[in-house]
Amino acid sequence: MGEVRPAFAVGDRLPASEPRTLSSQEVAAYAEASGDRNPIHLDDAAAQSVGLPGTIVHGMLVMGQFEAALLAWRPDLTIHTLQTRFLRPLPVGASIHVEGRIAKVLDHKNAIVRLSVRDGDAHAICVGDATVTD
Repeated sequence: MGEVRPAFAVGDRLPASEPRTLSSQEVAAYAEASGDRNPIHLDDAAAQSVGLPGTIVHGMLVMGQFEAALLAWRPDLTIHTLQTRFLRPLPVGASIHVEGRIAKVLDHKNAIVRLSVRDGDAHAICVGDATVTD
C-alpha cells in the first residue's frame, strides 16, 4: 500500500483567472434575485449622491466570485466556511480577477485557501479564507 498523497500543499495556487466584468445587467439580475434593490447598485445619480463615483456591485455578488473560482479549480471541492472582508467598493463594469493560494493544510484532505478579488489596477476589493475539503 502506498503513502497517502495530500490533496493540498501550502503555497499551491488556483489557476490564474481570466479578467471579467460584472455588468449592469448582472447587477440588476442579482438585485432582483436577492431582493437588494438599494439604488447605489442600480442608479448612478443615487450612488453619486452618497459620494460614490457611480453604481457599485453588491458585496455578496463580489464574494460569490470566490465560490466560482474554487469550483472551477476543483469541481468536487466542498466549501465548509467562507470568511470575507470587503476593502473597497467595486464599480459596476470594472474588470476583476480572483486569486487564491493554499494558506494552511489542516490534514490530507482539508485546507484553508486564502482568496482575493482584485480590480484591473490590482487593488484588493475583497479578501477571504475558505475552509475546503477535496
